[in-house]
Amino acid sequence: MKMPLFDAYVMVDWSGGDRRRAGKQDCIWIAHGSATDAAPMTMSPLSRTEAEHLIRAQLQPIVVAKKGRVLLCADFGYGYPAGFASLLPRSVSDKLPPWRIVWQYLRKYVEDDLGTKPGRQPTNRSNRFEVANAINAAVSSSAALGPFWCLFKPGGYACIPQKRPPQPFVCTSRTVAPLRITDRRAKSDTPFRLFGTGSVGGQVLTGIPRLENIRFDPEFARCSAVWPFETGWAPATGSWLDPELRVLHAEIYPSVRAALSDTIKDRGQVRAMWRWARDLDAKNLLINEFAIPPGITSESQDDIVIRSEEGWILGCPRS
Repeated sequence: MKMPLFDAYVMVDWSGGDRRRAGKQDCIWIAHGSATDAAPMTMSPLSRTEAEHLIRAQLQPIVVAKKGRVLLCADFGYGYPAGFASLLPRSVSDKLPPWRIVWQYLRKYVEDDLGTKPGRQPTNRSNRFEVANAINAAVSSSAALGPFWCLFKPGGYACIPQKRPPQPFVCTSRTVAPLRITDRRAKSDTPFRLFGTGSVGGQVLTGIPRLENIRFDPEFARCSAVWPFETGWAPATGSWLDPELRVLHAEIYPSVRAALSDTIKDRGQVRAMWRWARDLDAKNLLINEFAIPPGITSESQDDIVIRSEEGWILGCPRS
């Protein structure tokens, strides 16, 4: 008899905002619970730092017990369109795969909780616009500024244009598409737009450093992996994940699922994602969502790009 892949599920709706906010729309929401729970618990931490602490608290019992496995998902891109990593100033090792170059770069340069005083609560203010501006300044050609664009206050940063640059973005050394392959299927927004309805740029810039913190923390490093970057695709038959793996990271995009009825849409979305994963796993069907996507040929250029740089959305529409 097959067993579910996971014993617990943690679904995170992220926010790149600069204020301490909780319990409302456009805040951070976390749904978590074990495979045997009838419904998940939900939390809305006031800051990204507090969210990271709460997520770690959900992982630690399984990691410490060395028993079971948890699926940890967040709703922002775990990678950028192909070629973006090659644009970044070489401040990290070239020997890393492109996705790790991006993760380490953002972990190094994105600062959070600016202005937090000793003993006080995290401010939740980041320098994400400064980082985006610095990247644009380093890679933009004379023809156009980019790839990051759109600000809350137009003109606030010299190298971030308010309007979308010509697409694909042409930099000094190559072109970069506005969307990943999975974004086009899921109809999600470009990770380069920093402000506006539906924009996800701030979430990616502030979220990836937190993933880097958790995935490569010594407490979790030896028993964690990021799908599909480190795991590859689930095979059609046979075993897949290492029995010693306790934490599997995977990207989600809740808008591809119908949200559960809720007075707060974001809370309803993470509850729906938790239930979707739990229910499929109970039927031994969730593993199919980790398989190579329809239309992607094994070892093709698209396959290599997805597994090494762009990533994939768990539950992404199949066509």
